[in-house]
Amino acid sequence: MIGRADAEALAGEPAQWEQVASRAAVWRVSGPRGLWALKIGTGEDAAAVAREAAVLQQTHSLVPGLSYGGRAKAGRGAGSAWLITPWLEGASTWNRFEGVRQRREDGRASALAAAVDTCLAVSALHAAGWVHGDLQPHHTVHTAAAVRLIDCAWASSPSLPPSHGYLGGLLHLMSPELMHRVESRVRPVTTDPSDEVYALAAGLWWAATGTWHRDYAAMGVDPARFTPTELRRLLLRNRVPHGRITHWPALEEVLQYALTRPSADRPTAEQLGQWLRQINPQ
Repeated sequence: MIGRADAEALAGEPAQWEQVASRAAVWRVSGPRGLWALKIGTGEDAAAVAREAAVLQQTHSLVPGLSYGGRAKAGRGAGSAWLITPWLEGASTWNRFEGVRQRREDGRASALAAAVDTCLAVSALHAAGWVHGDLQPHHTVHTAAAVRLIDCAWASSPSLPPSHGYLGGLLHLMSPELMHRVESRVRPVTTDPSDEVYALAAGLWWAATGTWHRDYAAMGVDPARFTPTELRRLLLRNRVPHGRITHWPALEEVLQYALTRPSADRPTAEQLGQWLRQINPQ
């Protein structure tokens, strides 16, 4: 296995291995010297793993949420690429919202704090001139020190232009403007901070409810029956109503505002975080 010797040298012997993802294969490697994550990409996934390594190399001293990249190691093989980073201990934003999804009021304070911290981490990313490209509640880890952003292969900046393979991230969290850019067939597709604020708000809605903010059922649509291209075009042709966060109207109000404003009037990530901070969790 490529990268194995490097991972074991960092973790120390005897090392224990646990596979935690399958597509771009990810292993948790633990040993007497510490915990590490080894990601391996083969075939089409090799380019994404190599690009993530390049992102971490350029950002670790500029973006607090990607600072763990300063300890990363990476390499290439024949048709493959590997990346080793410190294992990030902590819950994702998705996990921090579990109590909210279960309609438990005692989980709201922790979820709100996680949402605010996530927004501020994204704000710092934007302030450094970068965008993540695939923001979703599973891609933020709340460590003891701070929020860390993961799965950053699609990140871009003036110093690292977007990949020609980038198609906007998770479709259900994409802003209408970003969908238009994908459908324009102008490549590479660019993402800007306002698109990411939309993804932030849509992702927090998903984390709070377990459902998408677009009410596909009210439209009589099963999104699983469409290809990404078909679904994008359907969403651009039709006005899809938003759902409700009936168990937390105050959160719905803030997220709805961010999701319904035109891109030029959309709040920044920092503003969204400030508004979320003002919500009463009771």
